Amino acid sequence: MSEIPYPDLVRLAVHQEKLPNFLHKYRTIDSTKKMLENNSMWFSSPKNFNDPFDCQIIPNTNNTESEIRKFLRDNINDLSDSEIDNLAKITFNQPSKWKNTIEKTFDSIINSTGICCFTENPKNLLMWSHYTDCHKGVCLKFNLLKDPSFFVYPLPVNYQDKYPDYNHLGDRNDLIKDIILTKSSDWKYENEIRVMKLNKIGLVPFKKECLEEIIFGYRTEQKDIDSIMELSKSRGFNIEFKRSGVSTFDVTFFMSL
Repeated sequence: MSEIPYPDLVRLAVHQEKLPNFLHKYRTIDSTKKMLENNSMWFSSPKNFNDPFDCQIIPNTNNTESEIRKFLRDNINDLSDSEIDNLAKITFNQPSKWKNTIEKTFDSIINSTGICCFTENPKNLLMWSHYTDCHKGVCLKFNLLKDPSFFVYPLPVNYQDKYPDYNHLGDRNDLIKDIILTKSSDWKYENEIRVMKLNKIGLVPFKKECLEEIIFGYRTEQKDIDSIMELSKSRGFNIEFKRSGVSTFDVTFFMSL
């Protein structure tokens, strides 16, 4: 049985309601203009995140000689058992060198992974304040089904009070779950969903039709609204425009422009 292509997995997850149909991203006016000009989103290295502890967890390298031996046997095919045993003994007796090797490998994997952050919630007042220049920017609405390849693969962040004790010699599949997708509980209000590109940092183009809506902040100036609407039209986007407001019954609501 052939494997299901990743874009099809995104479609399937949306249809099964395991993933949301729409994701949102809060941005300033200037960054939105740059995005519209090249219909691309920036995938950042974790080392450039606003939270300096995000994805920068130090791995546990207090491994036994038997753990190191098993790791070497599972990952090296051109050495004999006796050579692996000898290498494991040497490595175990040089803990500082072993620690440095693992940390360099760890940093290489983490910091070569491009990440673009989204959320399900377009009405988060804190995020409007933090990421849109105090409600002067916008919130973008993307339809995953209209460009599933770009959104391969959206994964929710796990919020915890303590960072995980990551053992690089254990289950390597836990690398993403424990490190890239773990964040302090202080950030829980963001309800963040991360899209990751392995070994790719920088701009990644998306299909114009997947950007369905731009919501302007409560304080967005009219000149900025006009410039974004004009730029969107000139670049061939077909976008619905809304503006946030305040209501007694709904702290934040959106009205069409």
